[in-house]
Amino acid sequence: EVKIPVVSHEMLDNQVGYLAIYEFTDVTFEQYQKAKEDLESQGMEKLVIDLRDNPGGLLTSVCDVLGTILPKGLIVYTEDKYGKREEELCDGKTPIDIPLAVLVNGNSASASEIFAGAVKDHKVGTIVGTTTYGKGVVQTIRDLGDGSALKLTVSNYYTPNGVNINGVGIEPDVKEELDKSLQSGDTVNKEDDNQLQKAIEVLME
Repeated sequence: EVKIPVVSHEMLDNQVGYLAIYEFTDVTFEQYQKAKEDLESQGMEKLVIDLRDNPGGLLTSVCDVLGTILPKGLIVYTEDKYGKREEELCDGKTPIDIPLAVLVNGNSASASEIFAGAVKDHKVGTIVGTTTYGKGVVQTIRDLGDGSALKLTVSNYYTPNGVNINGVGIEPDVKEELDKSLQSGDTVNKEDDNQLQKAIEVLME
């Protein structure tokens, strides 16, 4: 069994923990928990969660991660074309108690936007970067039995405050474009990453 790493982390200066989530899969929560515990054991006092270029993934996965961060209440809800509403709730047993910044960009989509929207609506962290992709729909795959499948959009999702971001995206609290010199697609050193440095600046304030 091969488990692809979808989370990375390291401790930065001034006890700022950095935790990147690349996709919300069925192993994300387990990897996130281990990374968070490791940062806490190193004395983390502030946290940056990087969701840039994260295309989304499983609703259950992002809700599990948010369940360790949010206070008690609504994480996200969905509505189908008949108005049937389904809610995902947080029990609020482990709300985050340190400053939090969440990095996003135009490629942060779907489950990443659920994450950013919940953090923003509950005011438990600061969203830094650029406007997200704007995928506010839920899709399911129907197996047709002959080796083919059909992907169907089945509902819209809404942030806790009732906002549907489909086609619009989530506006960051602090807008910061990545420097053009860093947009080549190559790996960027964290010291040169102006979006990350802006997130750290926000946390230090």
